[in-house]
Order: sequence, then C-alpha cells, then structure tokens
Amino acid sequence: MREHTEIMEPPRALWVPFMLGRPFGAPNAPAFQRKVLIAALRLLEAERGPVLEDFPEDAPAGVDVNDTEGFACPVNLSRPKPDLNGEPDVTQLLLDEVGQLLPWHDLAVKRFGRSTVGISGLAIEDAVRYATAHLGETPPSSYDTQISVAEALKRACDDLKAFYYEAAAAQPGNPVGDEIQKWFWRQTTAGKLLLDLQEVCRKSADQGMQMLGRSLLVPRAVVHTIKLHSK
Repeated sequence: MREHTEIMEPPRALWVPFMLGRPFGAPNAPAFQRKVLIAALRLLEAERGPVLEDFPEDAPAGVDVNDTEGFACPVNLSRPKPDLNGEPDVTQLLLDEVGQLLPWHDLAVKRFGRSTVGISGLAIEDAVRYATAHLGETPPSSYDTQISVAEALKRACDDLKAFYYEAAAAQPGNPVGDEIQKWFWRQTTAGKLLLDLQEVCRKSADQGMQMLGRSLLVPRAVVHTIKLHSK
C-alpha cells in the first residue's frame, strides 16, 4: 500500500503492483519471486533512507485471483514466548504485539486526525504493564489516587482496546467493526488478557472489581459468541 508506506516512511520499501496479500506476485513462480526479492535487497545499497521505489513489472499472467494460496496477513502477531518456568510471558508478548501495531495506529491517527486512546492518562506500554499486573498474586493499587482500582483497570483496558481497534481500522482492506471485533477477541493477546482479567475481577473481594468482571470489561455478547465459537 503506497499510501501507507509514504506516511510511515520505513528505511527501505519496495512498492509492488500486485494484488493485496501477494507481496511476491504469485505462488509457484520462483523465478519471478526471486526478481522481486533481489529488487528489495538492492534498496540496501542506498546510502540513506527513507527509500521508496516501484517494482516495474506486473505479476505473471494466468493467476487465479480467487486462489488464496500464499496470501500474507498484514500483521503477523507473535506467538507466546516462554519464560524461565516454561510459561508465556504475557506482559512481554503483549508489548511485542503493541509494538507491531504502533505503525498502524500512527497511520490511523494521521488519517482520521484523532484518537480515543488516552482515557487512562498512561502511555500504551504502561497501560499494558498495569493491566497484566492484575494477573499476579498481589494486584497493584490504582495509578491515580482519585479513582478506584476497578476504575483504573477499566480505563487501562479501554485504552488497550481502543488502540487495537484503531490500529486494525487502518490496515489494508478497510476492515469493518465486526471483523475487527472477531480479530481482537479471538486472535490477539490483548483480547485473551481481557478475558482472563474478567475471571480475576469476578473472584475479587472488591465489589467494584466484581462489577467490572460481570459486564463492564468484556461485553456479554462477546462472551456468548466466544463460547459458541469454542464448541
């Protein structure tokens, strides 16, 4: 997407005229794919960036546009990384995920001229750390003495969700709300975190946290849909 690349200004970029999802043109065409790869690598010869060049050839003819073999996802979210105990490091995994989405969120802010992220007053990375800290044996206190722990957690989670939704909306294909919702709750670490935090809140002795777990953290319709999807 040339428009996105011009805004994000990566150090080296090769724009290709192929259909979305086929960055090397077509599957089962190794000679052509090699030409694309060499053209991309030659961008490293430039003394400084950002560099944006156009690939001059179209993809080989005879490709079935309905064949989805070889398609690429715009965001390749990381798999869980084990810590020393063999368990996923949720905080680091979520920070990695946020890092991959940052360019898309920056693009969304530039395109729409606004963002709903910021209700917590925390940087998005700090919102991640605050939210994941509630999974530990000793939950943190509120980061703002003027609001309760439940309200602080809700605001941090609202910022996380808004960040993901806005970043997704800027990606190729102009995904709509239902597509973004399915992606968030079924495929991201952030969605899994909110579902885990829902259980934490329900088991809390704090009434505010209990209310957060009943209906404010995860919409009931989402819980119902996920349960049906898992059957």
